[in-house]
Amino acid sequence: MSARTILVTGGAGHVGSHLIEELLATGEERVISLDNYSNGSPENHIAGAEYRAGHTKDIDELIPETPDLVYHLGEYARIAPSFEEPDRVYDYNIVGTFRVVEFCRRRAVGKLVYAASSTKFAIEGDGRHQNPYSFSKSVNVDLLNDYGRWYDLSYAICYFYNAFGPREVADGPYATLIAKFAAMYRRGEPLPVVAPGTQRRAFTYVKDLAKGIKLVGERGHGDGYALRADQSHSVLEIAQAFGGTFEIVDGYPGREDVAADPRRAHDELGWRATVDVLDYIEDCKAAS
Repeated sequence: MSARTILVTGGAGHVGSHLIEELLATGEERVISLDNYSNGSPENHIAGAEYRAGHTKDIDELIPETPDLVYHLGEYARIAPSFEEPDRVYDYNIVGTFRVVEFCRRRAVGKLVYAASSTKFAIEGDGRHQNPYSFSKSVNVDLLNDYGRWYDLSYAICYFYNAFGPREVADGPYATLIAKFAAMYRRGEPLPVVAPGTQRRAFTYVKDLAKGIKLVGERGHGDGYALRADQSHSVLEIAQAFGGTFEIVDGYPGREDVAADPRRAHDELGWRATVDVLDYIEDCKAAS
């Protein structure tokens, strides 16, 4: 039997690279990454995968193969900077994702797995209207659900919750919280906690996320797979866990609390997060 061909958009990014690593672990798959490297890095390349550089809106030209399975992670993926870059958000997340969905429809791809955003559940369900990023991600969830109805597109949608772990971006406008705090802690700098600091996040280990996404591709159908740690922590708790000093600063705080029920991922996929973020922070401090 020939190996399946699997396409991962955003395969040079934080989560995408771990997903590719997970997919290649059995040695039975051909894995292709399509990434525009706006946030991904060649340093995240995994031996054994094929890498193509380019925008997802050009997927037809860049991917002449017809994959058996597509994992679509290659989008604009930060909330606060999206206020300053709505044109980029639209280009990557609306234009690019539409082309990916159409590619899957026209090529009759076996399944499309979409990495949606948990931010749509924030603020009593009004999270989709709070920032350009959340809006675009929510629109794409609607698009996939409708393509499933209109064209019988085979798809599954999972929701990420605050990935942390190896290959996180630590600096710049696209830095993620745990990596940013770890880098600042090592430099002896005060950690900036956006007011009020009580906003809670279900920080989820990236290797756990990769396993969950792979399971969604293997067994998932339709919308609603929340991949999140069982425990949540406030941003202030995270800063305090690092120790040292912190300061309350102005900025966009995001949603106040965690939302979305993870039971579908637990019950249908047998998936749970295994690494607690507070244990990971202790390991980071010990290694500093």
